[in-house]
Amino acid sequence: MSDETPADPPPVAEEEPAAETAIPADVVGPPAAVPDLIAPEATWVNPEAEVFHQRARLAEDRLKEVLDAYRQLKQETETFRERMSRGIERRYEERRDQLMVKFIEILDNFDRALDAAEKSGAHDALIQGLILVRTQLIQTLKDQGLERIPVLGLPFDPECSEVVEMDRVDDPDMDHVVVRELQRGYRINGRVARPSRVVVGEYQHEEPPPPSAE
Repeated sequence: MSDETPADPPPVAEEEPAAETAIPADVVGPPAAVPDLIAPEATWVNPEAEVFHQRARLAEDRLKEVLDAYRQLKQETETFRERMSRGIERRYEERRDQLMVKFIEILDNFDRALDAAEKSGAHDALIQGLILVRTQLIQTLKDQGLERIPVLGLPFDPECSEVVEMDRVDDPDMDHVVVRELQRGYRINGRVARPSRVVVGEYQHEEPPPPSAE
């Protein structure tokens, strides 16, 4: 056997990588579009659901029309009730005033009877009885809104009085002032139920006579 060591193999030379060749950009161009591989989802409409939606919209429109008609009818009904209520109240007031006027005429008869009893010297008990009944009647009418119209000694007011005649007066302050009351006037709740019948003073200024020529 030989003691010689085998020689190392000669080193292998490494190959250098080949240089990359640059490609101009105008030659490469834009990147190619990638085809869409996923197909768009198709929209599917249920015909029965569409019919239900149409019916729901029609029902909503119809409901709106019915509600509008109901509101209008309600408003007209309230207006009619108010008008009827005012008419009934007005007729009630007219009938009450007519009835109160009849009671005023009864009160006038009591006054005439009382005056006649006092002038004829009737028994005191009869006179006191007439006064009591008259007082009760006046209080009952006052509770219903009746009040007497004061006119005597006041300036004439055509709103609540009627002139029966004019009476000549000497005082200029009494011109167009009520000097006598022939019939009493009354108001019911502020409205004239019966005007007073009065005599009004009239002042006429007299010029002094011219001096006599001598």
